[in-house]
Amino acid sequence: MPTINSQDNRRDFLKKSSLAAIGTSIAMKTGYIHAQNKSGRPYVTGRKDIKLVGCYCSTDEILNQPKYMDALQTQLGVNAVICRSAIKMPEWLKNLNPFNNSIWMGISPAKNDDDSELVKAIDEVHSRGMDFWLYYSGIHYGARSRELCAETFEGIPFSEIPHARYAYCQDPALTAVCVNKPSVVEWHRAVYQYGAKNYDVDAVKVTHFRYANPAFFGNLFGCACEYCQEKAYSLGYDFHAMKKACQNLRQNLKMMDKSKVVHAAKTGFTFTDFLQIMADDRAVIDWFYFRAASMGNRLKEIHDSIHQATADRACFITDTHHPTHSLYIGHNYADLANGASDGLMPLAWLDAQYLSAVATWANLLITWVPSLEEETAITVILNFFGWDDLTIPRKKIADLHIGNDRTDHIKNKRDAFYSHMNESGLTLDLMTHEMERLALLNTKGMPAFPVIKGDSWTKKICLELMDRCMAMGHTGYIIQQTDLIIDKQSL
Repeated sequence: MPTINSQDNRRDFLKKSSLAAIGTSIAMKTGYIHAQNKSGRPYVTGRKDIKLVGCYCSTDEILNQPKYMDALQTQLGVNAVICRSAIKMPEWLKNLNPFNNSIWMGISPAKNDDDSELVKAIDEVHSRGMDFWLYYSGIHYGARSRELCAETFEGIPFSEIPHARYAYCQDPALTAVCVNKPSVVEWHRAVYQYGAKNYDVDAVKVTHFRYANPAFFGNLFGCACEYCQEKAYSLGYDFHAMKKACQNLRQNLKMMDKSKVVHAAKTGFTFTDFLQIMADDRAVIDWFYFRAASMGNRLKEIHDSIHQATADRACFITDTHHPTHSLYIGHNYADLANGASDGLMPLAWLDAQYLSAVATWANLLITWVPSLEEETAITVILNFFGWDDLTIPRKKIADLHIGNDRTDHIKNKRDAFYSHMNESGLTLDLMTHEMERLALLNTKGMPAFPVIKGDSWTKKICLELMDRCMAMGHTGYIIQQTDLIIDKQSL
């Protein structure tokens, strides 16, 4: 088994690695630096005393659609912009790419080293009195490299796990790499810090720095590669015990007695109840906490390196899943609050990130337990997730309107899904449920800003959830798409 070098502290790393090349004087000489540490900023990022209203925008919208940007500010109060754009990279940084320059994880190099559009967009956003968050894209590239792909206890890459019906998230675009592979670790240490240091941004925001939603059932049992094994032991976890317990759990799930499942549905069995009857010991719980600790440690490294490299000018924020599913995707809210992120930002894809897990797990239950009724299976899963008090359809899996896979869902089911969610009041109820859980979990009073989906919900629902969000004491919210809120054609 390869030996992982002990984690360098950041000071040693800067001395030993190519990161030394990004000192301010060198960057100025090579023309790479844009950051200027301007006074008076950030305007809202990292502050709990000012309402934060963020919005995803493109450089084209920022630079070429001034009326739209005006509307964001005047109609919605937007004061922070999240924008994805390529950055100018020196050759030494490009050479660290773990994919050998075929694809880029997190952020890509600017074509012909021309980052002028990004620089202009940053300056334009700041001239409007708004903060700029540079948008990175995380670790969901595992399908592109068998060597880097996260793998199960049996050594099967996530990209080769058979597809589970309704697992909308089990898509090559969402398959994780292993965050403990040395080349991935080195890349993350360099590329996040570089973007933050060399551009005048107020935050680096990353998405998809996590495992896929638990609808992708197989990815719950990884990454378990040799590097992760050694990481587990270094963090004080018994990897062998976790592996044995998780493998036994999967076997026990496939041998469940129908009468027990029916009884579980009637009596409202919860997560801990199931573990008591299905798992050997607490090692299964240890496994989920280890996965989260492993992911959280990587996020903390990035967070700390950005703060140190920018003298706290720039924050680091990872989005996450709603509280009910967060631990299953490798995010422990306690870790996020203890240095892995400067804000709590739960996403709001109600199909891919919420109800697809109900559909997939219910379907797995009826596959494992002969003659089990769909209503019983759905009820068991809703109890498990703590969603039993919500009016989620439970007669038939088909009533959830989740496609067999991502393509089927987008092409044939998505419109029906959101039509039912919005018209039944379930969008309001489910989002309110998770926003309330977020408020309760945010024991340290961190900046918290749930996502509002302006392309999937109605305008009325969006505005109502914005109000509820603020009434619960959250810092603000992030608007993802504004199609149903702002009419661009009338501007």
